Amino acid sequence: MAKESRELMSVTTLRIRKGTRTIPNAQSPDASLDEALAPLRGDLDAVTERILSVLNDPVAKMVVYLITAGGKRLRPAFVLLAGASGPSPRRAELIDTAAAVELIHTATLIHDDIIDQSPLRRSQPTFHARWGTERAVLMGDYLYATAFTLLARLGGPEVMQIMADVCQQLSRGELREVEARYRLDLTEAEYLEIIRDKTASLIGGCCRCGAVLSGMTSKDRDRLTNFGLNFGLAFQIIDDCLDLIGDQEELGKSIHADLDKGALSLPMVYLTQTLSDAKRRRLFAPLTTRATDPAFLRRVAKTAQSSGAITKAQERARAFIRAAGASIAPLSMNGVADAYHGLTTYAVSRRS
Repeated sequence: MAKESRELMSVTTLRIRKGTRTIPNAQSPDASLDEALAPLRGDLDAVTERILSVLNDPVAKMVVYLITAGGKRLRPAFVLLAGASGPSPRRAELIDTAAAVELIHTATLIHDDIIDQSPLRRSQPTFHARWGTERAVLMGDYLYATAFTLLARLGGPEVMQIMADVCQQLSRGELREVEARYRLDLTEAEYLEIIRDKTASLIGGCCRCGAVLSGMTSKDRDRLTNFGLNFGLAFQIIDDCLDLIGDQEELGKSIHADLDKGALSLPMVYLTQTLSDAKRRRLFAPLTTRATDPAFLRRVAKTAQSSGAITKAQERARAFIRAAGASIAPLSMNGVADAYHGLTTYAVSRRS
């Protein structure tokens, strides 16, 4: 185990330092993401180096592959982008905060994969699949603690308080999602409340932290927070659509996983609303009896697509992206408006 950890650490660190990465097709959604994040590339690399420096325990280095192998680094990017948007960014504190949110995000992925029993993450074995559930639970806890150690060293308590509140929301969202499983009567409002907590709260918190550390006014902090919340809602809705119609190889994880474990996404909410009681019971019978199989999952996904439920959910995501853009329209942006535009374009056009 120690040897495998050292090998992973060596390979991923070399990849970062040499700057080697796959160049996406110029027309692909990933190309638009790369273009949007280009102004932040140096600081994003500094964030990764900071993470490597704080994960100095040999055991903790087992998790490096999750952080460096194929991650989009969106959450730290939002911290840095919000920081670049203000009048007086505090770079060192922005780097530490961005590193902390990436550690928190990675911890949530490790714990989520345990809950979902997911075998793959970013085309790699999940942490618990590779090293066992016991180590995975403990590693997630370790990453949370390391993140808050970084946040505690900042000049004031405000950013730490923001992220503490976010972590509470993340846990609440996950709990609500578990409680809502197998509920064919789940409403759109209930679904949105769940994803606001479990996904959007972290992105909103990242934007707020960056705004605080860049000297923005209270009103502008609120605008950026609303941008992050609306972006996060759109991002999760698209993620849920991709779980039904995405390409497993391109996504780097199993598809139909949400439905298989009884988690009803927005397309499923819309689908159930279009069906009579009899048709709903017949279509979802394997789900209600906990007897799902690949054929059932494919059938439901196909029905969601043919019924227009997925298209309707995608349009709802686009509405949230429009709201995100409207939230920050009054801001001067300090020369990084194109990055925000690129990110919103990517959120609703991505395939992974």
